[in-house]
Amino acid sequence: MNKIGLILLSIVLLCNYSYAQKVLKSFENIAKVDSSIYFENRTLRSQVVNFANLKELGFNEAIPMIHGIPVASYRIDKLGNIQVAEARDFPKHLRSKRWNYKLDFVLKPQFSASFGNPEKAVANKTNLLLNTNIVLAHGFSVYTGVAFPIINNLTSQPLNIRPAPTFISQFIGLKKFQYISWSMGLFYQDRYGLDIQYQKANPNAKISYGIDINYSGLYYWYPKREFRYTGLKDFSTLANASWRWEKYSSQVRMTAGRFLHGDLGAKLEFVRQFKKADIGFFGVSTTNGSTVGLHVAFAIAPGSIAQNKYLRIRTTEEFVWDYYYSNGFFIGERFRTNFRLDERLSLYNRNFWSQF
Repeated sequence: MNKIGLILLSIVLLCNYSYAQKVLKSFENIAKVDSSIYFENRTLRSQVVNFANLKELGFNEAIPMIHGIPVASYRIDKLGNIQVAEARDFPKHLRSKRWNYKLDFVLKPQFSASFGNPEKAVANKTNLLLNTNIVLAHGFSVYTGVAFPIINNLTSQPLNIRPAPTFISQFIGLKKFQYISWSMGLFYQDRYGLDIQYQKANPNAKISYGIDINYSGLYYWYPKREFRYTGLKDFSTLANASWRWEKYSSQVRMTAGRFLHGDLGAKLEFVRQFKKADIGFFGVSTTNGSTVGLHVAFAIAPGSIAQNKYLRIRTTEEFVWDYYYSNGFFIGERFRTNFRLDERLSLYNRNFWSQF
C-alpha cells in the first residue's frame, strides 16, 4: 500500500507540474528574476494567476504587465491572503533578450442594436474584425486589421469590406499606482483623433479615479476604398470615480463631464465583476436627455485557436457591449480605443483577484 500511495502521489505531483508548465506557455514576454516572474497573457481579460501553479515552478511573486509595462506585484502571505505592492520595472538587461511577443491575429465581433422601434422592432449592425496587435517597446503597441460586415439594417453604412480601426497606443506606469494610456489614429465608432486617459488605481484601495480627454472627428470608409472624414471638432473631457463593494466584488462608478457632441451630464453605473465577465446597469442624464442601459464585457471562446513560436490566431480577450435604451439622441456617447483604462485596471484590484 505504501508503494501504491507513493506512486499515486508522484502521479498527482507530476500532473500538477505539467499543468503549471502548460499555464506558463500561455504567457508572453516572460522574465524570471530569482523567485519573481514578469508575464503577460493577452488571451485573457484578467491576468489573475493561480499561485499554487506558480509555486510548483518555484515562483513566489507574480508581476503581470500590460504591453510590457508592470502593473503591480502580487504575493501570497502565510495566511493565504494576497498582498499587492508597486512593481519593479521590467529588468533592462533582459529587455533585448526576452522581448518576446507573438504576432496576434484576433477575431473580434462588433455589435450594436436597437429594439422596440415601431417601424423596425429589431435592428442591428454586426461586423467581424480580423485585428492585428503588434506590441513594441516601452508600452507602445499598434492595432490594425480588416472589418468584414455581416449585417446592417441599423445605419446607412454600406456592407463593404474595409480597414478595421487602426491606431497607435502607449500604456505608461507611473509611481504610486498611477497609469496613463494614450492612443492616436482611427478608433471604434467611426471616430479618429487623440485620446488620453489617466487613472489612479491602487489595487489595495476601494476608490479609484481618473480622467479621459479626447479630441476627435468622424471618418468613413466607402466602397472602392474611398475615405472621407470630418474636421477635428469634438472635444470631450470626462472625470470618473468608482467605489468597490468588496463583499460582492462590484463597483459603483460615476462618470461626469462633456461627452461627445457637446453633451454635458453624468453617467452612474453598477457593475458586478464575475470571474469571466462583467455585467452591469447604468443610468445617464445629460443635456440631450436621459436613458438607462446594460453593460457586458467578456472574453470570446475559445481563446487561442492556433499558434506557433511567432504567430497566433485567437478570439478576442474582451468583447464589450453597452446597450442604451434610447438610441439616436446622442445621450452620453463615447468611443473606444483598445480599452478604457478604468475598466481594465479594475481587473487588477486585490479584491477581484481574491475570487480565484
